[in-house]
Amino acid sequence: MSRSLRYCMLIATALVGGCKQAAPGDVAAPDVPQATQVVLGHPDRRTLVDSVVMNGVTTYTNRENIRATVTGYVDRIGVQVGSPVAVGQELFVLQTREAAILGEELLRDSTLNITGIVPVVSRNTGIVTQLYYLVGDFVMEGDILAELTRPDALAIKLYVPAERGSLVRAGNRVRVKLPDGRLLSGTVGRLLPSEDVNSQTAPYLVSLTTSIYLPENLNLIVSVPARVSRDALTVPASAVQANEVQTDFWVMQLVDDSLAVRVAVWPGMRSDSAIEILNSPLTIDDRIVVTGAYGLEDSSLVKAVPHL
Repeated sequence: MSRSLRYCMLIATALVGGCKQAAPGDVAAPDVPQATQVVLGHPDRRTLVDSVVMNGVTTYTNRENIRATVTGYVDRIGVQVGSPVAVGQELFVLQTREAAILGEELLRDSTLNITGIVPVVSRNTGIVTQLYYLVGDFVMEGDILAELTRPDALAIKLYVPAERGSLVRAGNRVRVKLPDGRLLSGTVGRLLPSEDVNSQTAPYLVSLTTSIYLPENLNLIVSVPARVSRDALTVPASAVQANEVQTDFWVMQLVDDSLAVRVAVWPGMRSDSAIEILNSPLTIDDRIVVTGAYGLEDSSLVKAVPHL
């Protein structure tokens, strides 16, 4: 047999094999649905507080005036604005008017028994917030040399809108948020006898439970409790799903090891991380999808995994 004839037979055999069809009895394998990976959790019971946010400003309710004890001149100043002061600390040194008139030579005469130098000391601790005189200035006895602010006199002036007046009462506990994000607790005190005409707000004094020094007139955010739900059944906020118009809400409950079904819920109060659910058949023993529920259809196949 010639070489060219053998090539033709090999090509024909390959064509016949390639055109072979599947046998009538052969059936394609069905598509197996893939399980969606989810993170599971449980409903919880806790106390939720619905708060109203109001504006507050730092203020100091107790200031001490440091006064000149003699008439004369400011010889030395031992502090500056912002300096912390201890009890008995020397703040100023004054030279009496008589000493200034007599001159240094006469002051050095021991027979006269005149020094002409009078120190002014602090009677309390605090922080210097104002200085009213410089070295060399003339002062009269009783003049205010400086202002001392006591850190324990820090308070928050809470501005309560007129329509929210029923929410604030003396003794109420509030939360104060500082500009850096720190949270402090406070207690509502007395209502001040004044009202801001422009904003129609009534100012209350709020005392802080934590001793801290803050500059005066610092704007703060104060959360005032408006409604409390005790022993509320809650779920993580990520577990609650809704339709586009926010009329239907549900969570995905695991009914066996791999099947998640929709359970209708109605949201109540909310916090940063949890949502209260009302009139729900769920209990704290049920398993729900807390991560991965978005887009799941009813009766979806899922696979529980650790926190993603």
